[in-house]
Amino acid sequence: MTFNKKEKLSITALLIILYLIPAGLEWLEFDSENLHVIAISLPIWLAFFYLGPFWLFYWTQQNKHVARLHVVAQGVLYVLMMFAGANIVSRLHSMAFPQYQFPIKEQGLSAFLWGVFIFSMTHMYLLYQRFVQEQRLRKEAQLADLTSRLNPHFLFNSLNTISALIHSSPDKADDVLHKLSDILRYSVDQQNKWVPLEHELAVCETYLTVEKARFTDNLNISWQIASSVDMRQLKVPPLLLQPLIENVMKHVKRRPIELLISVQAEQGKLIFKVKDNGKGFSEPSLNEQSKAGQGLNIVKQRVDIAGGELSLFNDTSEQGGAVCEITLPIHACV
Repeated sequence: MTFNKKEKLSITALLIILYLIPAGLEWLEFDSENLHVIAISLPIWLAFFYLGPFWLFYWTQQNKHVARLHVVAQGVLYVLMMFAGANIVSRLHSMAFPQYQFPIKEQGLSAFLWGVFIFSMTHMYLLYQRFVQEQRLRKEAQLADLTSRLNPHFLFNSLNTISALIHSSPDKADDVLHKLSDILRYSVDQQNKWVPLEHELAVCETYLTVEKARFTDNLNISWQIASSVDMRQLKVPPLLLQPLIENVMKHVKRRPIELLISVQAEQGKLIFKVKDNGKGFSEPSLNEQSKAGQGLNIVKQRVDIAGGELSLFNDTSEQGGAVCEITLPIHACV
């Protein structure tokens, strides 16, 4: 059971408030002649009963024997420290105010009630923090697993491109190979964290450079990035759009392929669209979007983890084509 410095200061402030609320109500009955009582009593109670045992107990946690004690044993130890603090409070008050009385039974009762309350409160806070951390780590592990499963898919297609160029255009094949290595390095380095949007789009451009080398004039790419989109501040899961782009390269048979990639920010949401000029999605695919192909299904899982949504639909305009739309809440991207 350990706290960082910020947590210790926050709990210290809370303990001071817990003391001041009941004590303040009692002080309201004091007249001006008894203000010196408050000046003497306040630091004694805070130092030896409310704050002292807390800081002393969590200092003793540095001892491995104390840290390994069962939670009940640690609770008993905390109550004993509170009881010792109450006894010191009684002795110091008796020295300052001869008429002051704090019987041993009341010391024990106060130590038990406050000790159990404070220890339980701090222990529950630690359990909550551990739960939140485990949830975060589980999501990161799941996201890393889904990201790693994308790598062999686009690696295979990229190697085919290099293979097609290596004899006819060795220089271009070498350039494409370097682009591919950049993508692989990015996918490995960024598996456990979100990345700035400008980095994600830069990787998409690198990937499209590889595909452009393969399709040449049979691939036309259009970008539409809204001016309201903060490319540097907003963050997204890595390799979010690449599988959608790869899906276009795989399924669109019309030549040239017309690929449109747009990014917009509307009503607290970050919206990505990847549109092509193919035949569009089949009716079964639209009716059962949760059973999309492996690449799109993995993207859907990653978007769900991020709190967003993946939608598939067909463009109803004259040009037609399939549209993949990813919506992420902007508050999750900051």
